[in-house]
Parts: sequence; structure tokens; C-alpha cells
Amino acid sequence: MQELLDELSRELGRGVSVDDVTGRVVAHSAQTDDVDPARVRAILARRVPADVVAWQERHGVAAANGPVVVPENPGLGFARRVGLPLRHGGVLVGYLWVLGDLPGADAAADLADRLPALAAQVPAGDRAPVRVVVALDPRVVRTVPAADPLPELPGHVGVSDPHPPDRAGAAYQQALAAAELARLDPALPTRARWSDLGAYRLLLGDAPQGALAGLSEEFTRTLEAYLDSGCDARATAEALHLHRTSLYYRLGRIAELTGRDLADGRVRLELHLALKLVRLARRP
Repeated sequence: MQELLDELSRELGRGVSVDDVTGRVVAHSAQTDDVDPARVRAILARRVPADVVAWQERHGVAAANGPVVVPENPGLGFARRVGLPLRHGGVLVGYLWVLGDLPGADAAADLADRLPALAAQVPAGDRAPVRVVVALDPRVVRTVPAADPLPELPGHVGVSDPHPPDRAGAAYQQALAAAELARLDPALPTRARWSDLGAYRLLLGDAPQGALAGLSEEFTRTLEAYLDSGCDARATAEALHLHRTSLYYRLGRIAELTGRDLADGRVRLELHLALKLVRLARRP
């Protein structure tokens, strides 16, 4: 694998690396001038920090079938990069990361041809991630590889996030909660994923920092003021001593960085609750 990565790095003129599905850094090329602090931290620790993993997964790399551009996140020291899922035998085993952008369509096509060889060398073993799917009436529980299609089950159904097999118990609790909430809350889909639950995840113990990942202190302060004002742009701009155009720019960047639509009431509730839980955690 090392030879493959070094060759790719030379051809692309970019630093490249491979992580497995648990976040372990499997291998990396010599890093070029575009290396960022997030990648340096991962290489030194041999593991991708949890907040960086959350940022990458928020942009859909775990479910992708091709290249995914993950935007920069200054708060994480994370530069823009392209992630390519690595699958072996149809199972997701890791990701190839290219810092910056791919230098053209030909490069993307060439990379696609090399992915199987890289995937075959990722030591996945029994660590390939799984999802747990729970139906309530009758109670049915299925555990499936995270890359596989979900089984068709009747009634209200909950689906967990991908988990390593040794954390299938935690995945089951996510799926069960999603199924039960799908039955209780008509705003949720009949087949609810854990990621669909918004504020409910925080009430069930999810870390609030995940919902706010990628936001600088300035953006966090702006978001809280906006939500505290009932999303009144005029009042928020006055409270922050901002021109309204500057406020709208910040709100646009917040939506981009979080991957959330601030016009959605459920999103607003989730973010507002996350902000207050972060404050609550500072209580002596």
C-alpha cells in the first residue's frame, strides 16, 4: 500500500492517506505543503480525531459511491479535501483522502481504477461497520453490513448509524430509540434513522458538540444570538452590532459548515438545545 500511495501522491501533487472505518490511519504518503493540522494530528496519533470523523461523515462520505468533497473547517484545522470510499467484497473498509481538489476528470477516473487494489490492502478483518435495524410490531432485529441495502420490515422501523461490530449493542439502542420515536412523533418518517432524530438525540445523551462541529466561536455566538431572538434578523444584527448583510453571510456560512437548513424548525430546535447544553456543561 505504501508504494501505491507514494505513487498517487507524486502523480496528483497532493498528500494522500488511507483511514479504516474505525478512524485508524492505515498509511499515508509523504505529506506535501498542503498538509493541514487535522491531518498532522491524525498521523501523529495514528487515529483521526472524533470531531474530524464527525465532520467528514456529516458530508456523506460513509454512504457515497464516488468522490466526496469535504469543505474546509477552520475550527478543526481541517482543509478542503476529497474522500473516496474503499470497498472490498462490497463492504466499506476505509477511505482514501486527497488533500485539496482532484486535478481534473482524468485524475478521478484513474483513481477509480486504483481503488480496488487499495481496498484489498486495508486490514478490515471483523471491524467492517454494521447497522442495526429494529421493527416494533412484531419486534424484529436485523444486523446488516453498513454498505448493504436495508431490509424491508413492516411498521415503524429504526436504523442505527454505522458501528463497529463490537459496538452492536450501542447500535441496537440507537435503532430502538429511532423506531419508538417514529411511532410517537408524526413529524418523523416511518423508517427513521438515528441521524433523523435531531434534538431527540441530544435528549437521549448525544454529545452536543457534534451538532455544532465546525463552528468557530464567532459563528457560535452569532447562531446563539439569532436563535435567542426567535430568528429575528434585525434584532440579531442590532444585538451583535452587525450590518444585516454581514449577519446573512455568517448565517449562510453556519448553514454550510453544519450541513443544516436554518429555515427548518427542527434544525433550529436541535442547534438551540445543543448551544444551551454546551453552556450547561460549563456550570461548576
